[in-house]
Amino acid sequence: MKIKTDSISGDSANLDLLRSLAVIFVVLSHIPALESITAPYFYDIHALGTLGVIIFFVHTSLVLMLSLERQTEILGERQRALLFFIRRAFRIYPLSILVVLVVSVLASIYGGAYGDTLAYSTVFSNLLLIQNFTGDASIPGTLWSLPFEIQMYLVLPALYLFTSRAYKSAPRHVFLLWIGSVGSLIILWRFGLNYKPFKFIPCFLPGIIAFTLRDSNRKLAPCALFFYVGLVAILYPCAIAYWKISVELAWPVCLGLGIIIPWCSEIKVNWLRSAGKMIARYSYGIYLVHDPCIDYAFRYPRVVSPTLQWGIFVTGTIVLSYLAYHWIEKPGIDLGRQLAYRYKRSVVTNIAVD
Repeated sequence: MKIKTDSISGDSANLDLLRSLAVIFVVLSHIPALESITAPYFYDIHALGTLGVIIFFVHTSLVLMLSLERQTEILGERQRALLFFIRRAFRIYPLSILVVLVVSVLASIYGGAYGDTLAYSTVFSNLLLIQNFTGDASIPGTLWSLPFEIQMYLVLPALYLFTSRAYKSAPRHVFLLWIGSVGSLIILWRFGLNYKPFKFIPCFLPGIIAFTLRDSNRKLAPCALFFYVGLVAILYPCAIAYWKISVELAWPVCLGLGIIIPWCSEIKVNWLRSAGKMIARYSYGIYLVHDPCIDYAFRYPRVVSPTLQWGIFVTGTIVLSYLAYHWIEKPGIDLGRQLAYRYKRSVVTNIAVD
């Protein structure tokens, strides 16, 4: 099934800007100065970071479904899942492993925020990105979301197969799946069972809904999408401050986002497109390095001027995320792509010989 020319695609200015806003929300939620000027009983700044993460979840599941569609058109259906897993592993693990090791070493030297989390089991679970199952602390703290994303990868090829076969009825089926996941989580919670490893399933599924609606006649202006994001950036932290339940409120927020994305036309403003594309390119590095930069700029030094602290934080985050992308992330992406294509060629050759 081909993507129509007016349908949403992986190379989307809207998606770039959405990803950029998500990482900006996460960074803002961790800055000590903003923590001190916001009232936790009125506006929970940490919930803004949670909002950024769940936007990532919707965005990632949508983009990866589009990627699976492109891979199927180029490589065919055979071994599609394995090729997908190879590419995602080389996309995520090299940089996360490096960050975990560097932060662990620095913590063992300087102590501080991670000084009590350096058991070998903790480091090992962070290297594998399974700490949501082991219950270990995340090193750095922002790493908590990656295990949920990695585990989502395991079912994404099956969801792609399901939606491609359902075709026109796919939006309805995925929406029913979303309702079923919410109901199941509520039942698990009600009976005191451990639902936490699965609590973000209703945040990933709206990205699948957006994928199934990608051929919609896009009648809304792009400002509708970002008005929605801006509105929830105000209301969601206020609601969390009042009700103290972040995950459950995230489910309908993600559902709304997944529905509105495919109905909005693309941004036409060139500087916004350029800024969104640039920030989105480095967003994974920013996400992983900004928290350690905050720690070593604001929390540990006691006699450094605020101006210098901000300089260390901003410069460190920009430089490290730039280097992380060009030295670790992009080479990992390229290597994963090369390995996937080599494996694909070897499989085709073996089939032809047999």
